[in-house]
Formats: sequence, structure tokens, C-alpha cells
Amino acid sequence: MRLLLRLALFALIGVLFLWYLFYAENEALPHISREGNLYAFTILASILIGLGITYINQWLNKVLPWRRTILSRFVAGIAIDFLFLGGVLILFGWLGNILGLITYEMFPEDMFLRQIELKLIVLSFITMFIITLIEFNTFSYQEYSVGQIRKLRAERKQLELQFEALKSQLSPHYLFNSMNTISSLVYRDPVVAETFIRNLADTFNYVLYTKEVTLVDVREEIEALRDYGYLLSIRYASAVDLKIEVKEEYMTKKIPPLTFQLLVENAVKHNIIGNDNPLKINIRATENELIVLNNKTGSPSNTASHRVGLDNIRKRYSFFTARPIQVLDNEYFEVKLPMLNT
Repeated sequence: MRLLLRLALFALIGVLFLWYLFYAENEALPHISREGNLYAFTILASILIGLGITYINQWLNKVLPWRRTILSRFVAGIAIDFLFLGGVLILFGWLGNILGLITYEMFPEDMFLRQIELKLIVLSFITMFIITLIEFNTFSYQEYSVGQIRKLRAERKQLELQFEALKSQLSPHYLFNSMNTISSLVYRDPVVAETFIRNLADTFNYVLYTKEVTLVDVREEIEALRDYGYLLSIRYASAVDLKIEVKEEYMTKKIPPLTFQLLVENAVKHNIIGNDNPLKINIRATENELIVLNNKTGSPSNTASHRVGLDNIRKRYSFFTARPIQVLDNEYFEVKLPMLNT
């Protein structure tokens, strides 16, 4: 179907050329009954020329893609198409003359070698320019479409990763522990219980607020982490020591939401918590990176590795920077996050 439409377009362009040139010299259109053979010859020539130009452009798209250099491809397209068209027109003009389809009666002799050829050259150049411009617009549209598809896929992947992080924060195990803590506080210390509930609500509010947000300020992440840190302080008292040492100048930098919470939660989950050997978590920033570091107090026997949470963070960071996340697992467990300037 597309090929038939293309052939019809080539034929139409050829007929329009014929009408213009014939009318310019004779002030009348060629009559189909008298110049029927000329019409057929023009349509055949137009279709062959159009197919030739199509294959030339397909070849150019392979050897000199638009993506590589737009200006060179544009100039080469016009030049090669124009040379091809000129050569074929000369050939078909010679054949038409031999076959008696193009005669000097149709185009006066004193004009045939001057204005008619000049008009044909100008028309041909304009046509090649338009064809090349259409080729470029087609390429631009395809690149835009591909870019939009990639963007949508990336956004979807980001949301999937956000959802995974959200599920981690809303896990039944986390809720169960929080409810147990509230239950033990209600009668023992109602004031602390109320504060605990408010901080828990603020934590969940942040989780829900950022479910479709790809980046937040470091300040927002730290404020949410302080709420989460309060919950840890109630559950573990002095057995968990969370210190945040980030200067004001880094507070407006960007970070994927829930990154700090995932890393702090990992530290709590993968260490033995006890007053005799407290878990110390330190968060600080430099010009190039955010650092989350904790000591190692021993691994619980029934706990999986850090991989799930770190993989989630790595994948989300990969959308915004080519710099990798560094994980150092020696005397301390340290995660270095590239500083984002987005």
C-alpha cells in the first residue's frame, strides 16, 4: 500500500512538471487525446526517477546517517539526488526526442535550449531540496519518537523502582514492629507514644508523597530521615546512634527519595543491635559524594544480604549519572553516593 502511494506521488509530480513546462511555452495544457503518449512517457519516467531517488536516499542513510552529521547528509542528499535527476532527465529527453514524444513544436527551438532547460533545472533543484527536507523531517520525527519512547520507558522503570522502595518501607514486618512499639508505649508513656505515632505518620507521609517523585532535595530526605531516626531511637534507645553531618551548602543537592532510609534500614537489619556494642551510623557529604557509613556489630543469622536495597539505589542513580555507587565492606560498611547536580 505504501509503495502504491509512493508511485502515485511520483507520477503526480511528473505530471505537474509537464503541465507547468508545457503551459509556460504554449499557454495551454497538453491534451490527453493528442499527447497521451507524452503523459505515459512522463509518468513512467517520473516513477523510475522517484524509485531511483528513494534507493539513493536509503543508501545514503546507511553510508552517511543523519545521526552522524546532519549538514553533510543534507548537502550530499541534495547534490547526489540532483545529479541523478539531471542525468536521467537528459537520458529520457534524448529517448523522448528519438521516439517523437518530445518535439520542437511543443517547445520552440529558441527556447528549448535556454528557458525550458533553466526552468527544469530550477524545478528539479527545488524538488530535491524539498525531498531532502522531508527526509530530514522524517528522521527528526523518528528520533523524537524514539526519544519519547525511551523517556517513557525510563520513567516507568523509575516508578517501578520507587514502588519497590516504597514496598520496603511499608513492609508488614516494619509495620508489625512499629505497632508493637506503640502498644508498649501507650500505657508506659503516652506522651512518647503520641510523638512516636506522629513521627511514624510523617515517615509514611513522606513515603507516599515521593512515590512518583524521582528526585528530592537532600534537605527533604534528611528531614524524613530524622523522623525515621526518632522511631529507631524509641525502639533501640542508645543501641542505635544516628548522626547526620551534612553542611547547609549541600542541602539543595538532589537525591532519589528514600535512599538514606533504605541504607539506614539495611544497617539496622544486617547488624546485631545491643547496648554493649551499639550500631553507629554516620551520614556526611563532600563536594562530590554523599557518604553513609556504619560500624559492623555482627550479622544476624537469618538475614539476607544488602543486595536488594543497594541494587534498587544503583538502578535509580543510573538514570541521573554515569558515576557508580561505591560500596566498601571492610572494617566499616560504607556506601558512597555520587553527588547529583540535577
